[in-house]
Amino acid sequence: MPNILFASNSISHFPGSEISALAWTYTPTRVPYGIRTPTFTVCSSPKIHFSTTDETWFHFKMGKVQWWINSDEPICEIVDENGDRLISLSGRMSDAHGYKMNVRMDGNNINTARYIPILQNQMRTFDIRLLTTGFICRVELYINEIQIEVVEFPISESVQPAYLWIGGGIGATANINGENFYSEIIVADGDTRNARLDLLRPIAVGAYGNWIGPVSSLADDDPTTGMTTVSAAQSQSTILSAYTGATNISNVVQVTTTVRGLNSPTKLKHLLRMSGVDYLTADFNIPFSKEYQVTDWTQNPATSLPWQASDLVAAEFGFRSIA
Repeated sequence: MPNILFASNSISHFPGSEISALAWTYTPTRVPYGIRTPTFTVCSSPKIHFSTTDETWFHFKMGKVQWWINSDEPICEIVDENGDRLISLSGRMSDAHGYKMNVRMDGNNINTARYIPILQNQMRTFDIRLLTTGFICRVELYINEIQIEVVEFPISESVQPAYLWIGGGIGATANINGENFYSEIIVADGDTRNARLDLLRPIAVGAYGNWIGPVSSLADDDPTTGMTTVSAAQSQSTILSAYTGATNISNVVQVTTTVRGLNSPTKLKHLLRMSGVDYLTADFNIPFSKEYQVTDWTQNPATSLPWQASDLVAAEFGFRSIA
């Protein structure tokens, strides 16, 4: 199974985006809403952890109410640490409508197009694979798991994608129906085809309640609210909303977003509590700026076996402050 580098279905991770309640833009048994990017609005993910393999996969569901006629409508861009474009993907509604991909790196600028029907008021699943070995770059685009485009060319050194930009739709007429809709966004160091994201959020305090503030503030998708502590060695655990997905679970990913004040601890650990035993990660540094932490619990640490749905019933997820 791949390691998860980023996973989200939260507007807090894409500043400028808004909640969509349109039924076709998300699967309510998995996530609480769709992510809407308003007309002319591009929204960036937090910085994505670099892959330790030669490849990075980007996965999301996306759709529109209406596509612009005879104009390229942005779907996403994948950029490096400097904000320079590596890959862009767009859709175009015309007599021969379909999807266009531009790959730009190491002096190369390659445009490809594949003309297949573009649907409206319906989500499609997108998977983009970026493989760089230091000698070869290969980009593959899958839509609903069908391979649509492949680009391959020589490069002098490997590149690392750092951000996923979504949105930028321009609309069928000025400012009308320009919104893009997304859900279940996943970035991994291996194949994401057939991946789905089930989002569980804190609903109650668990065994530990040392941090100040309501636990509901961890689940309100507002980056300006949360829990806080000024002391080291403070633990907070939470009980999550019920998991109702498939029995087979490939990864359990824990995500936090932090900002440190002048008097607060400088680090934290992610905490997983099962059967009265605490399992802790290595330290995460907490800077004064907003930071994103992700832990991929690739297996159940209590059993050293793959996760089962029943494991999540008694599990508590939280964090511990470190001096």
